Amino acid sequence: MISVRNLGARVGAFHLRDVSFDVPAGGYGVVIGPAGSGKTTLLEAIAGLTPIVSGDISLGSRAVTREPPEDRGIGIVYQHGYLFPHLSVGENIHYGATTDTTTSAQEVTRRLGIADLGDRDVQSLSGGERQLVALARALARRPPVVLLDEPFSALDPKRRALARREVRALHREWGFTALQVTHDFTEAGLLGDVAILLDAGRVLQCGAPDEVFRRPATPYIAEFLGAENVLAGTVRVLRDAPPDFIAGDQSPGTLVPADLASGYHALEFVAGALKIYTVGNAGSGPAYAVIRAEEVSIARTAPATSARNVFRGRIMELSTLGALARVALDVDGMPLVAALTARSADELGLREGEQVWASFKALAVHLC
Repeated sequence: MISVRNLGARVGAFHLRDVSFDVPAGGYGVVIGPAGSGKTTLLEAIAGLTPIVSGDISLGSRAVTREPPEDRGIGIVYQHGYLFPHLSVGENIHYGATTDTTTSAQEVTRRLGIADLGDRDVQSLSGGERQLVALARALARRPPVVLLDEPFSALDPKRRALARREVRALHREWGFTALQVTHDFTEAGLLGDVAILLDAGRVLQCGAPDEVFRRPATPYIAEFLGAENVLAGTVRVLRDAPPDFIAGDQSPGTLVPADLASGYHALEFVAGALKIYTVGNAGSGPAYAVIRAEEVSIARTAPATSARNVFRGRIMELSTLGALARVALDVDGMPLVAALTARSADELGLREGEQVWASFKALAVHLC
């Protein structure tokens, strides 16, 4: 377990302030944030390499706030590897390993695909190879806590996927607790049990990756996490009838269905010409609506769908990136972006300037 409470640290003019979060024992945490947000400083503070000015750090059942780095039982991997230049690859990997962990060192080098590098001079390695050797060195000792600072950033896509898969598999098999810094939102979703969003030295949001990505706490977080549809508008609570898109008690006089009795209501959100229906616990007044682009479906004709929100718009921009296509629409003067496969876009015969139909479910809308 990694438990951080009200952590404060200072490096030059930069401050970490009141940082608190928990990664459960055997869990995998990911730290996400823009450049300069304090991600590396946070890892170094947990490792004891950067002095803290306030707060407490616990690893498992041990309070380690005052312990030196060598007593914390942590393995750390930096983005640039930082291998010992006077040692061979094999000597780097086995550095600090004991007789009990020699087999672990052999296993991790095999699984990361670097078993044939043992006699190489580290100066001859590529950036990606250096990262893999640094990973192997940290994991070979079987530490209970592993801190990873962009450990796959120098790898090509194929090796990145392999290394990510093997590190996650070793994490499950060996049961260590991990905390990884990443800029890759896909990677965060694939690896993480806990996502910590850091900006300007403060935690903006913390929780399960799916919850953070789909229910961002603020419009700023939504845009940072890549949500392309962040709309400013006004909410109106529809108390006169229960929503027809959620099953429940539909008896006369019932304000909300039985399964929304915890305070959720049918809501109408208006942004310009868009009138969007959703469900939530927001009150009437100004708000932002977040609809992830992948939740928006595109059709050539008015769709026969259960989706509560259906709009006709004109394609203003159509762009593809590999297997994905991005469709930017104008719906009566309001922007709406959809993401679909390039194959689907081709099969639909989408062209800029044409009219299409966009739809999304009420439950795809998150208000903040």
